[in-house]
Amino acid sequence: MQDSYIEEANYYDNLKVELGYETVWDMGDTKHSYMTLGTSLFTDKPRLVTYKCIKEMGANFNETVWITFTAVAENGTVGALWKAAESCYQQAKLVVGDWHYFVEDFEMNDEGHLEMVTGS
Repeated sequence: MQDSYIEEANYYDNLKVELGYETVWDMGDTKHSYMTLGTSLFTDKPRLVTYKCIKEMGANFNETVWITFTAVAENGTVGALWKAAESCYQQAKLVVGDWHYFVEDFEMNDEGHLEMVTGS
């Protein structure tokens, strides 16, 4: 299992370098073959990708100011989603110095938009 994880991480690292991205695709599944950039995760239509992160932290959680960044994935493929994720990350990095560059998931909200989930 450890070898599969390392092989998969290397596969996505190589794609990251090839694409010139800073984000790390961390949505793999070692039980199946690696997802290619053409692998479909959602239906083939444009989707708004949103990324919400902290803009300012108050003295307690109720005083926290959030900011949302957006990009459009041209379809539901890994390649389109990763490109949109990279755009959202770069926007957040410029505005708030965000460091959460592991793309871990996309959760569909009630409007059909995808909310990006990241880790650091």
